[in-house]
Amino acid sequence: MDNIIEVHNKIDLIDGYQPTEPNTLAISALKEHGLDDLRSRIEEAILKTTGKKILTIKVDLNSAQLSWLYKEATVQEVVVLPEEGAADVKVIMSNASWGRYRKLFQY
Repeated sequence: MDNIIEVHNKIDLIDGYQPTEPNTLAISALKEHGLDDLRSRIEEAILKTTGKKILTIKVDLNSAQLSWLYKEATVQEVVVLPEEGAADVKVIMSNASWGRYRKLFQY
């Protein structure tokens, strides 16, 4: 099954533990070993299942772009670039929303 992530936890209790099953993540929540890989795998699975993508888009702060993104996408991060009057905006959005954005703002 493509949507199952097998995770072996508490690997800190066994010296040199290596999973024998393919595509298995070995983690230690206590020591935070392997958690970044687990987060990445979960993110990939969610994006694949929902058909969404993560994009970083440069927006003009004097336009309606940022407001539109807050309404139509999931804004994850905004890094303001004051010298440019712009911002880099990290969003999660569907292909359909991305198409509407590009058409509306000639991106």
